[in-house]
Amino acid sequence: MTTITTTTNPLRSVMGWTAAIAAVWIVAAALRPETTLHLGPILLPLIPAFLLRGQDKAYAGVLGGAALAAGVLVILLLSGNLNGPALEPFTSVIAESALLLVGSTAAGLGIVWLADR
Repeated sequence: MTTITTTTNPLRSVMGWTAAIAAVWIVAAALRPETTLHLGPILLPLIPAFLLRGQDKAYAGVLGGAALAAGVLVILLLSGNLNGPALEPFTSVIAESALLLVGSTAAGLGIVWLADR
């Protein structure tokens, strides 16, 4: 009998889970367009940072999560599902989301960098 072994690709797996969270974010925003889902742009870059920490593809995962979050923000903006209130001190949900995304991407890259040390 022959044993079949398969290699797993941790980056693909983590990005699949990250994409699933992005899909939940889109569905939740479509169901409640008057609510701003502030955690979306924070979570997508940080999920790969924590799950891939210490692995060689961790930086790619964080940047992939950030790109996925940016894409979701564009989809929500164009579909009119990003109409909720912004957190203080922001007056624009777009500015808030962009800054949260940049900050969480930087934090994710920092987490990966610290794990490499």
